[in-house]
Amino acid sequence: MFIGEYKHNIDDKSRLAIPVKFRKDLAKGVVITRGLDNCLFLYPQAEWEKLALKLSALPISQTNSRAFSRLMLAGAMDSELDSQGRVLVP
Repeated sequence: MFIGEYKHNIDDKSRLAIPVKFRKDLAKGVVITRGLDNCLFLYPQAEWEKLALKLSALPISQTNSRAFSRLMLAGAMDSELDSQGRVLVP
């Protein structure tokens, strides 16, 4: 679990620097997606796969479930950290 609040700038090439203390946990791949309250959500690949399974189990007959799944999945993108510890923001 990532703890804390971080405010960073996105550079001219749409990259976001990841705090050093989290880079090891993200070395095997990362998924970045739109989050709630104008935030970005960043997940290690393995954690994203668990979340995606939970999202797929939500009832499609409920409007709120569909909307939340759409928010999380539609904007999601697989990525990797570059050598400087940055991730490309879609």
